[in-house]
Amino acid sequence: MAVLPNAGPAGEQVSSIVKNPHTLSIDKRKRAIITGVMDVFSFQENEVILKIESGEMVLTGQNLHISKLLLEEGQLHVEGQVDGVQYQAGTKHEGKGRIWKRIFQ
Repeated sequence: MAVLPNAGPAGEQVSSIVKNPHTLSIDKRKRAIITGVMDVFSFQENEVILKIESGEMVLTGQNLHISKLLLEEGQLHVEGQVDGVQYQAGTKHEGKGRIWKRIFQ
């Protein structure tokens, strides 16, 4: 995500946030690189549930682990055996709070 300065109607500086688009790249079912990630709702060895702009994304597999997480940039790298990906409109996990906030409280 980048913040770009713009001139407002009266010439004042206004910042606008440019979001990274959502992309998914899977390499030989061993690694997934996901961009456009807004939050990680849940992470288990066989399932990762993410918030993306259009709703939720569920990545399923075996022996999954997060090798890189940069929420400020909306980027997540997951390694392990990737078995499937499912998209869901809306967010049913929204009220559960961020997983990282709960872990480090």
